Amino acid sequence: MKIGIIGHLKYPIAKPFAGGLESFTDTFVRRLIRRGHHLQLFASGDSDPSLPLSSILDYASVLGSQRQLGRVDHHFVEGIEDEAYSNLCKSIGQADFDVIHNHSLSPIPLRFAALLPCPLITTLHAPPLRRMTNELAERRSFDCGTFVNISQSNAAAWQRSVSQQAVVHNGIDVDVWQMRARQDGPHRAIWFGRIHPDKGTHLAIDAAVLAGLPVDVVGPIADHAYFRAMVVPRLGKHARYLGHKDHQQLCQLIGRASVTLVTPCWEEPFGLVVAESLSCGTPVAGFARGALTEILDASSGALVDSGDVHALATAIGHCLTLDGQECRRIAVRRFSFKAMLDRYEQLYARCSLGVAA
Repeated sequence: MKIGIIGHLKYPIAKPFAGGLESFTDTFVRRLIRRGHHLQLFASGDSDPSLPLSSILDYASVLGSQRQLGRVDHHFVEGIEDEAYSNLCKSIGQADFDVIHNHSLSPIPLRFAALLPCPLITTLHAPPLRRMTNELAERRSFDCGTFVNISQSNAAAWQRSVSQQAVVHNGIDVDVWQMRARQDGPHRAIWFGRIHPDKGTHLAIDAAVLAGLPVDVVGPIADHAYFRAMVVPRLGKHARYLGHKDHQQLCQLIGRASVTLVTPCWEEPFGLVVAESLSCGTPVAGFARGALTEILDASSGALVDSGDVHALATAIGHCLTLDGQECRRIAVRRFSFKAMLDRYEQLYARCSLGVAA
């Protein structure tokens, strides 16, 4: 099939990835190509040139705002994204795609869905976003294409705006997120992801210290004020910040850890870090927020009430007793890219034939 992929524009689709959606989009495109499909990725021009890239914006919008204004201005970001997506949707009308798959976080592709010459499928990667729900309220969801959600939890959050949604759990590249032999020595914990108040990095450090485990913190700093105020004072003998790592380096760190801490302070729509950790054979101790309750069970981790650091410290102890091989088996069976892409290919086929999802 000939498939157009609309990427989001806030950050480039390039390593080191700014977050899970950039990493997901990169692997999603490459795996569909390996399956014999013809792909075109619409994203920012500073994305990886080895991708089948069609640039719709010279620089990712957040980086563009920083370059032009010296700061991130959300009105500027929205404005340049809206213009880029509008121009894209007008040009797609002249193309011959079998299906357009929208992974953006923008309302603009929804606005043009009924005018496109091929089906539009939108995957809802985030909780309900005000601009998208406003667009859906104005145009009615069935005029905006076909919708897929990444978890039952996130689908429930979108239900008022989108009555019909398929649910396809996100997948990860289990060939990249490999299990490695754990080194002998004292137990260590790891927390990885974007460092932001929504992710609760400081709570993970507190729980690890209570449990008596040193903890490695890995990932890009998305909120520098939060990092300085809440994370830096907790660093020292029992907690270290290792910076932003590439996939190979991160795999080694996860595989060396005895437990991964996942501490969302919001309704996590999926939680790729959970699947990535399990694929590396490392169990997860975390807060029971959003989709974590449907992707973790007692054989692969332990969940506690959000914000309860003492309970999380106890959960860490439980995770030290779990079997890493079983964690890996769960990740391969439930969260591999193969399982996810099989579902999407079925959806593409139905939509291209005009059959409801």
